[in-house]
Amino acid sequence: MRWFDSRFCRPGGPHCRRCRDASEIGAWWRGEKRRHFRLPDGDWECPRGLPWGWQPRPGLGDAVEWALDKTGIGPVYKAVHRRLTGRPCGCAKRKATLNRWGRRAYRLLRRAGRFFG
Repeated sequence: MRWFDSRFCRPGGPHCRRCRDASEIGAWWRGEKRRHFRLPDGDWECPRGLPWGWQPRPGLGDAVEWALDKTGIGPVYKAVHRRLTGRPCGCAKRKATLNRWGRRAYRLLRRAGRFFG
């Protein structure tokens, strides 16, 4: 089976960041995929048209994390929470949840725009 035809290679999918990485890490990753899938030798162009160095668009959770860090609330909260409870604050889980909700809301708004547009 070809990598491009697998369920793993889809536009903006979880592997796009690593596949489009032009560094040694990306080259190693593409070499590992060559062991399991039929791929062209060397580096290949993305069948979805993504350029080298592509990064996914930051999500809602990334924006909230950035705002909390810039205002100074995030680092203070993390330090106080760890000192009081002895556990991590759960910011990574919050960030992932907000990113998932943001993607879902974006898809719903796009569908609504096509319907009402």
